[in-house]
Amino acid sequence: MVLRAPRSLVAGDRVAVIAPSSAVAGDVNRPRVEAGIARLRGWGLEVVESAHLWDTDPGNELAGRDIDRAADLAAAWMDPSIAAIICARGGYGLQRLLAVLPRETLATGKGKWLVGFSDVTPLLHRIAVEAGLQSIHGPMVAGLSDGEEPGIESLRALLFGEADDAPLLTGLTPWHDGEVTGPLVGGNVALLAASVGTGDLVPARGGIAFFEDVGQHGFVLDRSLTQLLRAGWFDGVRGVLVGDFTMDATPAEIELVLRDRLLPLGVPVWAGGTFGHALLNCALPHGADVKLGGGELRLS
Repeated sequence: MVLRAPRSLVAGDRVAVIAPSSAVAGDVNRPRVEAGIARLRGWGLEVVESAHLWDTDPGNELAGRDIDRAADLAAAWMDPSIAAIICARGGYGLQRLLAVLPRETLATGKGKWLVGFSDVTPLLHRIAVEAGLQSIHGPMVAGLSDGEEPGIESLRALLFGEADDAPLLTGLTPWHDGEVTGPLVGGNVALLAASVGTGDLVPARGGIAFFEDVGQHGFVLDRSLTQLLRAGWFDGVRGVLVGDFTMDATPAEIELVLRDRLLPLGVPVWAGGTFGHALLNCALPHGADVKLGGGELRLS
């Protein structure tokens, strides 16, 4: 699958902030999102807050009703005056949104950048499947307030088309050395595994699979990777990129699980990617052609 890159942003563009998953209106997250919106405005962008951005659903701690969150996404996607959509935060609830979003909604319009990661993983894939577009796995609005500057700057560079020459990632460690090129596909391990059978997932065949996860025990990570393996999602993969795993287990235990499940694929595997739930969360272009090897990830 060849995925197109949406147009780069320029100063003065309008960007929509949506809350597709967990609520952002609490005492902790609202100040983070407000500070992130201020950062976007500092980039010269006009920020449009979605109609239900600050909604809450007390029964499940989501950012309002599924149908309202889906409506906010659809409205921003189909509005030709909106140049990009940036998710406020992750958490939980994106798959519930997709369950009520009519199929082919994302195939309408000219397309635009959408930014998110973690719970937003299935949406990145559905955009690829329905719209044939790249998206950005990277810091969300809340993370623009307290994330480390190199990760925030990497998002700005991707959005504004300034990331062509510099590596996307450096300092990678080879678990199985080698150099490989292909489209970059993946995201959060738990959400990838939970999306098997939905029709939303872009297969890893011919590409470079990348992963991150948070708050899981080693056996849960093992189960998710095993599900992806058994479902054939890894069939034909060319390489693997391992990101941050901020887990409920020791780093040594998590590394053992990852090596056990990934090294038998027999393809280059590079670890130490600075993307995921740590404060340093570098932005990656989901679906873009990249080159992995020599300790770096670059656009190819």
